[in-house]
Amino acid sequence: MLRIHFFVLLSLTLLTCMSHPSSGLQAEEKQSYADELPRVPGLSPEEAMTHFTVAPGYLIQQTAAEPLLNDPVAISFDEQSRLYVAEMRGYSEQSDENLGQIRLLEDVDGDGVFDKSHIFAEGLSWPTAIICYRGGVFVGAAPDILYLKDTNGDHKADLKEVVFTGFGKTNVQGLLNCFRWGLDNRIHGATSSSGGLVRRPDQPESAAVNLRGSDFSFDPDTYEIRPESGGAQHGMSFDAWGRKFVCSNSDHLQMVVYDDRYAARNPYLTAPNSRKSIADDGGQAPVFRSSPVEPWRIVRTRLRVSGAVKGVVEGGGMPAGYFTGSTGVTIYKGDAWPQEDQGLAIIGDVGSNIVHRKRLIPDGVLFRGTRIDDHSELLTSSDIWFRPVQFANGPDGALHVLDMYREVIEHPASLPPMIKQHLDLTSGRDRGRLYRLVPAAFSQPSRPAVQKLSSAELVNLLQHPNSWHRETASRLLYERQDQSIRDELINIASGESALGRMHALATLNGLSQFTPEIVAEKIADSHPQVRRHAIKHAEQFVGHPLIRKKLEERVADENPEVTLQLAFTLGEFSATWRTPLITELLKRKGDNDWIRFALLTSIGDQPGIVLNELANDSDFVTSPAAMKVINDLVTLMANQPDPTHLATLVKLVTEQTALSSSVKQELLQRFLVKSAAQGRLDRNGLSLGQGELQKLLDDLVTTARTQAVATTLSVQKRVDAIRLLAISSNPEDHKLLTELIDPREPDEIQSAALSVLAGQADSKLDRFLLANWESLSPKLRKTAVDILLSRDQWTASLLTALNEDELPISTVPLSTLQILTQSENAEVRDISNQLKKRVSSTPRANVVTAYESVLNESGRIDQGRIIFEKNCSSCHRLEGKGQEIGPNLAAFRNRGKTAILINILDPNREVTPEYLNYVIITDDGRSHTGILSSQNATTLTLKRAEGKETQIRRIEIEDIRSTGMSLMPEGLEKEINQESMADLLTYLMQAE
Repeated sequence: MLRIHFFVLLSLTLLTCMSHPSSGLQAEEKQSYADELPRVPGLSPEEAMTHFTVAPGYLIQQTAAEPLLNDPVAISFDEQSRLYVAEMRGYSEQSDENLGQIRLLEDVDGDGVFDKSHIFAEGLSWPTAIICYRGGVFVGAAPDILYLKDTNGDHKADLKEVVFTGFGKTNVQGLLNCFRWGLDNRIHGATSSSGGLVRRPDQPESAAVNLRGSDFSFDPDTYEIRPESGGAQHGMSFDAWGRKFVCSNSDHLQMVVYDDRYAARNPYLTAPNSRKSIADDGGQAPVFRSSPVEPWRIVRTRLRVSGAVKGVVEGGGMPAGYFTGSTGVTIYKGDAWPQEDQGLAIIGDVGSNIVHRKRLIPDGVLFRGTRIDDHSELLTSSDIWFRPVQFANGPDGALHVLDMYREVIEHPASLPPMIKQHLDLTSGRDRGRLYRLVPAAFSQPSRPAVQKLSSAELVNLLQHPNSWHRETASRLLYERQDQSIRDELINIASGESALGRMHALATLNGLSQFTPEIVAEKIADSHPQVRRHAIKHAEQFVGHPLIRKKLEERVADENPEVTLQLAFTLGEFSATWRTPLITELLKRKGDNDWIRFALLTSIGDQPGIVLNELANDSDFVTSPAAMKVINDLVTLMANQPDPTHLATLVKLVTEQTALSSSVKQELLQRFLVKSAAQGRLDRNGLSLGQGELQKLLDDLVTTARTQAVATTLSVQKRVDAIRLLAISSNPEDHKLLTELIDPREPDEIQSAALSVLAGQADSKLDRFLLANWESLSPKLRKTAVDILLSRDQWTASLLTALNEDELPISTVPLSTLQILTQSENAEVRDISNQLKKRVSSTPRANVVTAYESVLNESGRIDQGRIIFEKNCSSCHRLEGKGQEIGPNLAAFRNRGKTAILINILDPNREVTPEYLNYVIITDDGRSHTGILSSQNATTLTLKRAEGKETQIRRIEIEDIRSTGMSLMPEGLEKEINQESMADLLTYLMQAE
């Protein structure tokens, strides 16, 4: 323990140095940091065992250590219980040296500890994923996926085939990972943040599949690959029932709610992100480490505080206490742990040397992850070399822990040269450990000889309580393609084990032994998860009457997951049959956002028919869900380029239905406004129809003109009327809209009028806004800037006004000017470059230094709250006020005052990827900026200040690019002086 005591004392000393503002300037002048950066020696495998703290009721056992293996980052047990290990020995900068290996470990005596080690393959770059198949292994080593096999029994791979290529490797901590066998008899993997354009080597580049923002799966025999929902970072796992969970560095537990392929069927539908954060304590939740903070991290923090180096201040000068490197999310599915711990989510944090666990609580179609351990973790180590990067369910029923065992885990680009020269990023390359977590009363089970079992015996394993046995049996049966076991599978499909029934269905599917009768029977199964999977399998029999009958019966199913799958599956059937069922489900479950979305993906070109049916149901139109459903249907109709939709809405308005006249008018207005905004209505006068339709439109616009200027009406009513004027090309209406841009009008009225004028691409709007700039409120000026930046002609006018000093140059943030210097428009590009040269921006490091003194001041909380609401609440939320666009401040304050100060005054030192600013150019020539908060098969969502959100359908996008800069602006010191900054920091650190 002397080593740990010395280490803690050193950490405290360095932290104390950081608490003095002057130390920042001293750090800049220092030539060497060798005396502050002692190397931390690793522990022997035996010593390391004494540094663990395990949750009550559990034990940690070491199953392998060097020299048997090095740097384990992925494992796969084969059917003989041998273990293949992917070793990332080239982490973090030796990609080109091809140091990666695949080891094959054997437990000769069956005691659970590995005794023999073989180098199965070597000369790989960065291997990060592995899975067994047909006697060999698929290995992910970006940019490739390879298949390796030993064909002569010498424990070395003599067959080596590149099966896919094109995976990105720009980020050593964002590589493909986590190969998993799926219930669809495919191998699934996580793409991670590096993305890729992936193809078989024999295919042209034009055949590559774009995996940006998604995961993937492939057929292990045909090598057909496709995108899958996901797109997190390092960690992906299926639970026992096939639900998918993922994690990212600072968002440690997420659930994948649906398959993107369903959303892709309806490109006119704005889709929610399929990946949902579910941890009830937030993505960047607190963690409780027992290890000290590394000296290099403390010195780097001090250098960042002083401004000597760029980067996010970690811990704010205090020990980190939050998820920053979450990895390897794995759902426990073994049979060794107590029954109540089945299905726990296990996540590692390599920076904090901990293994965390959460219980998954059903929450409608989702789950909620809740912390189990109070101010502690499932497993911690006081040894900073402990790096739990991945986990696996093993044949013994235990949870296996992969410890890369490295002195330093950090992206090399984040290490300043003056620190990096004193570190050895290869330290630990010759080490590595495997552990297993078992209950206190654990006894080693006999080793399964699965490879020796007949196909009929493998069928029985499909109902084994340990997922490794079920999945291995499933894989082997798929490999063998033994058609003689059909009857045995049908028996299991009708047996007592629900898990067995589900796996039997999946295996029958893999053997092409499905019949409509088998699937139909399971659609009515007693277990909801078997029903859910059977409904999905039913998509293979869309024309069979028995399948349709059984699906009709499921409309009344009370399980939300079953209903969600039914809602998606219906879209695969004919429109005439599915439409009445979709209508009925909208009546029953339309209040559930996820189920309503699923039904809209399935509705195809039938929203008008469904709307008409619902509008004539007097019971439904008075239900709480009615307007959600009806409004979504009308929005979808406006998005779809179907000329019959307008006639449907007009008929709805003019005929007798259960909807009130006012609601019908609002629906037609909603349709017209959204259609006009997308250019789907003729702007050359109201020549959209004849007779009754023409009169109706004329009446609507006439009423809108009156309501738009009626100050006795509510603001919302007037805003709705203004939006309706978007369908008019009458010059008088244009004049009316410009007259509403008046400081005597509420901001909401002026903003609505501006939005309508902007949508009409008025060639004179830029001149009007610039001429009236002084009369615009600060909020309206922000809106005006967004509008002027949306079209090149207007942007050039705005920049010219800045360059000629007609407007303050600070009107457009420096980060935006940086974006505009890359414009394709020559005029915009040239003026932006001129302005950028003129901007006299105080070096950010100097600004931070000038404010360092406030770190030791105690400010006024009440005054800080006022400053927060004025300057920060447009992007951050605290105490129920503000917008959740930027990082969660309640979690972020764990990093301390210093970190917060740095991020306020120098937001671009190091931008977390999820808060990078993006520019999207749409097919109508408009530009949209913001952080890319989510993306799926059909929709990208940008978020901006004040909670403004723009959802852009992929079919509308011409170009998308990242600016490389933060959404948060520089220059807040002009708004917040030092006294106010002390108040703000005090409030941020103490607000509930």
